[in-house]
Amino acid sequence: MSRSEQVPLSQNEEITLRRVAHGQSDVAHLRAADLVRLRSLELIDGAPQAPILTAAGKARFDRLAKPAVADFNAQNELMATLGRLMARKAKG
Repeated sequence: MSRSEQVPLSQNEEITLRRVAHGQSDVAHLRAADLVRLRSLELIDGAPQAPILTAAGKARFDRLAKPAVADFNAQNELMATLGRLMARKAKG
């Protein structure tokens, strides 16, 4: 494991790393200080206006805690929403 993979990241740096990993890398919306630190740790590379993950950055991203995603059934949610709207219309 390289030094860059062992150095702890702040919550903000983790968020920035996730955003770069997901292609949300418009630097106007990313913290400049985080980008500087992630570059110094060699977790991101690429053009200043379009950072990308390095191999170490990808490995680090893969080890980050993933958000819990509840089961989502689009059809059930749509039917529930339609039911609520129909009930609201029937009352009014």
